[in-house]
Formats: sequence, C-alpha cells, structure tokens
Amino acid sequence: MPWCPGAPPCPPLPPHPPRAPSPRFHPIPSRSRFCRRKRRAGANLKPEHPEEQEIPSRLRELMRSREAMKNPKSGRRRAAGKQQQPKPPAAHGDIAVPKFKRGKGESEHSYLCRMEQEVQHILFLTKNQVQREPEKEAAAPQKSRRKKEFQKKKLDKARRRKEEKKEALLEKSLLRDTVAFGEVVTEPPTLTSRPRRGGPTEQAGRKRLLLAPRLGRGSPAAPVSLARQRIVQEERARVVQAYRDIQKRKRQQKEAQAARGVPG
Repeated sequence: MPWCPGAPPCPPLPPHPPRAPSPRFHPIPSRSRFCRRKRRAGANLKPEHPEEQEIPSRLRELMRSREAMKNPKSGRRRAAGKQQQPKPPAAHGDIAVPKFKRGKGESEHSYLCRMEQEVQHILFLTKNQVQREPEKEAAAPQKSRRKKEFQKKKLDKARRRKEEKKEALLEKSLLRDTVAFGEVVTEPPTLTSRPRRGGPTEQAGRKRLLLAPRLGRGSPAAPVSLARQRIVQEERARVVQAYRDIQKRKRQQKEAQAARGVPG
C-alpha cells in the first residue's frame, strides 16, 4: 500500500524467532569418542588416593615370578594340573564311544530319546563294520622301523663323511707353511724325520748283480802287510805334495800377471 501524506506511520514488524541449530552442522558426539576424550583428559591428572594406587603389571609379574622361585613345587603342581593327559591314539577303523551328558534345560524324555538314537547308531556301525585284518596292520610298524634304521644309517654315513673331511682340512692346514711378510731364508730346510717311503738310495742295488758275490760286500777285507801299508802311505804323501806344488805354481803365475797388468 503506497504511503500517503498525512497518514499515520506503519507499525514496526515483529522480530524473527531464533532458528534451531541444524543437526547436519552440529553432530552429536559418539560414545567411543566421548570416552576417548575423557580418558585423554584424565590421563595426566593427580591420583585422588596416593595410598591406594594400583600396582603396575610389570611389578605384579616380577612378584609372581619371585613367589614361583621360592615355591617351585607349587608351580609344578599347578602346571601339572593345567596340562591335560594325552589321549591314546585311536586305531584306524575303531568306533568312537559316545559320552552322554544331559544338557541344560533338556527334559528327561528328550535325553532318553537322544541316548537311544546314539546307541542304535553305534549298533548299526558295529554290524556293518569292515572286516579287520591285523596282519596288514602289523606290517606298518615293521616298515616304519626299517625306515628309521635306513635314516639312522644315512645320518651315520653323512656324519662320518663330515668328520673325514674335517680331518683332511686339519691335516692340510698343518702341512701348510705360513711365511711372514719380509721373511728371508738364508739356508735350505733340513729334514729332521725320515721319509715314509724308501728313497733312491734304498731302491738302488735291489736288483741282484752277477758280480755281487765277487765284490765281497759281506766278507771282511783281507789283512795288508806292513810293507804294503808303508808303500801306500809314501805314494799318498807324494801325490798330496805334487798337488800342493801345482796349486802354488798357479798362484805365483796369477800374482806375476797381476803385477804386470796383464789380464788372466
């Protein structure tokens, strides 16, 4: 409606009511997130009762282990009680014997009916059981025993071969001569032990010669007369003196040539 001059002013409009928050922009926190925040907020708080603090788990384990060390018998009994006795292995073809136990909330009539059904089933299996052959069943342990013996022989052979290889490596390392850096050898090595096999000196002379009996190896030498001994000594002295004279003459010639400057 247009405004006219001289007309009273229009009344003011009422204010708009406030809007409710939309759930899209203000989600409700979940329980797990709330618990996580609460746990995180109370993680570093001061304990309310310092005297009633909970013992740490590591300390509890340490105390439990110390108690077990003090009383080993009680720990063994507890472990033996926890450990179940192993059941004997059932043979192939044996029918399992059922154990009846009344269920919770089961009536007596239904319990008896269930027992009757189980018994009838066992009787049916017993009547239609396959014929047992114990001879063939006894052959299996014998085969396993032979297999174990074969495996044992194989392991012994491998162990023996390994020991022989180790001994060969040890002997090879003992025969190896390690030479240090910068080591100098001034003379050939000396043999301190006799070789196992005979050398060329022992091999020579093995063949029997035709003149061996005449050489007189085994027979003692014939006695020599005093005149013969004197002649041999004089001849030996003459030969030695002649050799010395020849060596002296050669030495004098070399000295004379050296004095003249003539090369020898």
